[in-house]
Amino acid sequence: MKGLTLTQPWSFAIAFCGKSVENRDWSDRIADLNGLSSLTGELIAIHGGTAPKRGNNKGWRSLCQSIADIHRRLDGELPEAAAAELARRAAGSPLDASHFITPGIVAVASLWGVTRASRSVWATEGDLHLMLSEVVALPQPVQVRGAQGFWHVPSVVEEAVRAQLPQRREQPAQWGHLDGGEWLA
Repeated sequence: MKGLTLTQPWSFAIAFCGKSVENRDWSDRIADLNGLSSLTGELIAIHGGTAPKRGNNKGWRSLCQSIADIHRRLDGELPEAAAAELARRAAGSPLDASHFITPGIVAVASLWGVTRASRSVWATEGDLHLMLSEVVALPQPVQVRGAQGFWHVPSVVEEAVRAQLPQRREQPAQWGHLDGGEWLA
């Protein structure tokens, strides 16, 4: 499994706000070096990067500006999953920017395509758009150090991530041997 580290709070937006496009300012050459063509259809670990320090600094201001951007892109309507997660994190205290910080692997998603022409509300014009689907937020983030670009998730971490995913129903064994003509008979 490959991981992709996002600056805060964008991992929260993917896990809980329906963000289906991850924007990268990569050139086509960098995209090729990251092996994007081979990752299409693969499950990707969504990793929240280092949390900025609270206070009047560039990192915290950037976090607050990004939260305002999420609010704008959602037309002020927070999805139910995001509202429930923020309520859980705030636990009765006033909501603040720190509640949007999600360090570690917080979700998995399928990378179903790459384009520069997405019309999604989440797409940034001119960037490379990593198109995500089947996003599953993890009940408990899995802590691991991320990296720039796509990176290999260590096997022990991947096992911890997969253990939190819902089990997929398998086809009954007898279906595997039927060809098209037998299905119609």
